Amino acid sequence: MKFSKLGVLAAFAMLASVPCAAMAATTGTQTFTVIVPESISIVAPNAVTITHDKSDLAQKFPAQAWVVKGNIKKGVNVAFATATPFVNTEDTSFKRDAKLELALNGKQGPASWTVEVPTDTSNYAGNKPGASVSAKSDGVGRANFDLTVSFITEDFNLFAAGDYTTTVTGTITANP
Repeated sequence: MKFSKLGVLAAFAMLASVPCAAMAATTGTQTFTVIVPESISIVAPNAVTITHDKSDLAQKFPAQAWVVKGNIKKGVNVAFATATPFVNTEDTSFKRDAKLELALNGKQGPASWTVEVPTDTSNYAGNKPGASVSAKSDGVGRANFDLTVSFITEDFNLFAAGDYTTTVTGTITANP
């Protein structure tokens, strides 16, 4: 069998124009996903004690730093409340009102924070045993709140000596 040069060239040109599957480029892809769960938290400071100065003035505790965090896109609500006034631990018939004051002391993240109820005082004689203050955010972030608690004295000589306690509970919830 004899091949002409022209025929060989034509055959070679035809083969060169056909794509070769073994020489074709290929690609692959891989997707990486991180699932970030919703998270809200509130961190309370340690217990604190003061000694009354024997005056008729309200006894203010140093401001206590509470840390509130939430990665909820719609933000969070946070409330600080005491269910009872200050109560004498040895004789519960002796009580003094508690005053709460809330202030924002810094934030991180894109959320705006608003103190909605900055101050409240219990009134145990008026059948309002607790006090509550609150704040909210409109997005993802962290806030540091200063909570100041006061023991309302009025007249120092009209209540029994002893230890008086109340408990503040901080509650955080996601905005609906």
